[in-house]
Amino acid sequence: MSIANSSPPGNCKFAIPKKGRLFEKVNEMLKGAGITYRREPRLDVAICVGLPITLVFLPASDIAKYVGEGNIDIGVTGIDIVEESMVEVDRVMDLGFGKCKLCVQAQVSKNITNVADLAGGRIVTSFPDTTKKYFKQFDDAKGVETKVKFVSGSVEAACGLGLADAVVDLVETGTTMRAAGLEVVSDILETEAILISNPNSEHKDIV
Repeated sequence: MSIANSSPPGNCKFAIPKKGRLFEKVNEMLKGAGITYRREPRLDVAICVGLPITLVFLPASDIAKYVGEGNIDIGVTGIDIVEESMVEVDRVMDLGFGKCKLCVQAQVSKNITNVADLAGGRIVTSFPDTTKKYFKQFDDAKGVETKVKFVSGSVEAACGLGLADAVVDLVETGTTMRAAGLEVVSDILETEAILISNPNSEHKDIV
């Protein structure tokens, strides 16, 4: 996909999640604001009707990076993704949906109540940089190094398979966590969908 070739010159490039609940919520938000668009089948770019805005449909996990690097002017993603991407973006607005927490979780049977006890252990997560940053305080205090391993999905299965002493994953209702025999040991951050923009975007008037 070439965003530059698909977007009319001068248009504001607005990235939204390409699928899932976040896509549905953002679509509702756009409709509520009277924004409509034409999207051709199998294309990840669409032009808004009557507005100088090009919608770009991306995985939510990539949006912060694209906005931070200036390829995209504005976008919707989660606070957790912005933290993990470690890019500089402006936080324009909290959107009030997609709320959950990024938590350290361990097996209920282990009865771990102090997250510092996991320092130096094995942690599996889809948020390796955020996890390393969080555990650094405990590693430094104990003179150890927590081993953080990245997986892209099914994080909650790692403890049961003997691959990890704990996991770091998102918790919304907790149903999946409890089904895997896990419990929250510590909260790392609260997250929700937010509107972000590139600090140097020429389209701040649209935001």
